[in-house]
Amino acid sequence: MNQKVSDWLKNFGPAWIVMIADVDVASIITGLQAGASWGYRMIFILIVLIFPLFIIQDAAGRLGIASGRGLGEQIRNNFGKKAAVLAAIPMGLSDFLEYIAQYAGIAIGFALIGFPVILGLLMVFGIHTLIVFGRQYHQAEKVLIPVSFLLMIAIVSSTFVFHVNFGSFVTLGLSPLQPYGNPSFAYLLAASVGAVIMPWMLYFHSGADSRRHKEVKDLKNERLETLIGAVVSEILMIILVVVGLNVFSGDRLINVNELSKVLPVFGNYAVPIMGMGFIFAGFLALVVVSLGSAWGVLEATGRANSRTSFLTIYIFESLPALILVAVVTGYIQLMLNMMFIFPIVLIPSLYFLGRLVTKKEVMNGNQYKRYEKYAFWIATLIVVAGGLLGLFSVL
Repeated sequence: MNQKVSDWLKNFGPAWIVMIADVDVASIITGLQAGASWGYRMIFILIVLIFPLFIIQDAAGRLGIASGRGLGEQIRNNFGKKAAVLAAIPMGLSDFLEYIAQYAGIAIGFALIGFPVILGLLMVFGIHTLIVFGRQYHQAEKVLIPVSFLLMIAIVSSTFVFHVNFGSFVTLGLSPLQPYGNPSFAYLLAASVGAVIMPWMLYFHSGADSRRHKEVKDLKNERLETLIGAVVSEILMIILVVVGLNVFSGDRLINVNELSKVLPVFGNYAVPIMGMGFIFAGFLALVVVSLGSAWGVLEATGRANSRTSFLTIYIFESLPALILVAVVTGYIQLMLNMMFIFPIVLIPSLYFLGRLVTKKEVMNGNQYKRYEKYAFWIATLIVVAGGLLGLFSVL
């Protein structure tokens, strides 16, 4: 095998898994709902989001590799304890919201396969707690990376039976002239931004790369992996929009019982495949989010090596989320609301990340060049603008 290919495969993982974990149940639901409500019109937004997704995730990976430390720790080291605490608050809030979204998706999965939802949620919580308590993340990652391909393959394989109006795809889907002033469109636009770029992604990516002790020579391959992940994840979101347009109709919430229609080529197996896919996708995201939490909140507060603090934060964030999902209904709306909030919660993390990657002393001489700095802040502006547009739509 070519040595370059061998080196790339050896270090393969963090950038890809953060992108595929990003196409989780909540993102799938958001894509389907966007397609059902607005059809091809949301495709332009998803194409645009490839740019900020790549730029922002590339910045997180570059920080982890060049500085050898995760984002949370660098915030504390460079901006002080007060700034770190202020940053830790939205970090913790975003983790809590993400746990809600993932448990809601897992609950849908159990409902689809006819398994008692409460019992299923407790089982997932127990298994996840064992992974967290034993710090068995690398072992889980070895299983979850190949599993991450399965739901993607199932969704893509089903799209061939759906009709695509290429005329409308071009005239509506590629046009920048969209109904941004429509509250429903603005809400789903913000949710789509939140489904693509989530706070935990920054902490997981930078933390995973720093802990793998990647070197500066790995930056080129890391960027390629990030770019591939960004393009693939957005293509999947576009596919979901097309599927949502074909399977569901009207500006109404998706019915959970109709989700199996997304996989028509699997016939009677569509329901169990969709259900198990949701469960595994949600569990993959839970594992990654818990790592992002450990490398975000705890690093920022200087307690990264404290097992007690780690378990406390995990229980404090995840258990209330589990209870909330167990006692409420309306999982679709719940997940959309979580995605809607993310672009706003993301603002402090993006600010600190943008400041850090431009510091020569932090990046050990590999700091952003001027054009890279401009690209980062433009990407940040796109994300924040999408979040604010959605926020104003509900006020």
